[in-house]
Amino acid sequence: MNINLLATGLDENLAQIVEKLKGLIDSFWIYIVIALAAVVVIWGAYIGIKIAIAHRNEEKINARDMVKNLIIGIVIIFVVAMGAPLLINGLSAWVGA
Repeated sequence: MNINLLATGLDENLAQIVEKLKGLIDSFWIYIVIALAAVVVIWGAYIGIKIAIAHRNEEKINARDMVKNLIIGIVIIFVVAMGAPLLINGLSAWVGA
């Protein structure tokens, strides 16, 4: 009897936490996307300038590597941005089940 009461209380607390996380992510989502887009644009401009002023082969190779890293970073950011809401929804469904 005591274990059932404890499990019910834990499920309710977990459901409240998931709801608060969903609300928090929903309220800050647009600001997070804007900040990440601004970082990508600024870093992309910096890399473009580095490529434009590169005179030696070493500098050009380094700039190309920076472009590759920027693209990898954008992909990682996209995967995390798409995965976070799915994870929260999965947690919500798991708690609700």
